[in-house]
This record gives sequence, C-alpha cells and structure tokens, in this order.
Amino acid sequence: MKEDLEFPQERKIEYIMSILLRIGVIIAASFVLLGGIFYLIHHGQALPNYKTFKGESTVLKNIPDIFNNIFKFNTGAIIQFGLILLIATPVARVTFSVIAFLYEKDYLYTVFTLIVLTILLYSFFAGM
Repeated sequence: MKEDLEFPQERKIEYIMSILLRIGVIIAASFVLLGGIFYLIHHGQALPNYKTFKGESTVLKNIPDIFNNIFKFNTGAIIQFGLILLIATPVARVTFSVIAFLYEKDYLYTVFTLIVLTILLYSFFAGM
C-alpha cells in the first residue's frame, strides 16, 4: 500500500512540471485580471475613438519600464506584466526540463531540450 503513495522518479518530475505550469498560468491570469479590473475602474466610462489608431505608449514597450510602472499602479503595465509571465511560463517549463534531464543523466534529451530552450529565448529576445 505504501508503494502506491510514492511516485516513481518520472512521475515526480511530471507532477512538478504540471504544478509549475498551473501556478504560472494562475499568477499570470491574476495579474491580467487585476490590471483589467483597475483599468475598467479608472477608464470604464471613456468613449473609444475608432477613427484614429493610438498604439501602446512607449512606457509599456520594454521590460524595465513595465516593472517601474507596476509599482505606480499603471493598469497597462500590470496587464503587460501578466502577459510577460504568461510567455515566461513555458520557458520556465523547458528550463526545468533541462534540469530534470540532467538529473536523470539523459544527455540526448538534455541536448534536444537545450536546443528548444535556445530557440524559445532567441525568439523571445529577438522580438523586443
């Protein structure tokens, strides 16, 4: 009976990965929801102007400015931070996979996962 309660090593890693993804998505969604609520409280009565397109302010286009404006309760920065966390969640999962494969001494999968991580990080930072 005690054997049923203990996970094999692979099951433990899968369980930790599922928790990592779940927590990442919940935290990211919480920031987006909180920012959306604050946005509606402050700007809910504003009428949109559909004749001219106004893009995102420069304050919300780079990560350091987003972090600085979160503490100023800039609603757009809070939403942007939630989206950054949402993007970072799969990157964290792949990073954890690299560590797990190294721990299991599965070097072939470690190399493949490092290639995937490199592609993810390149696409993330090249788009900035």
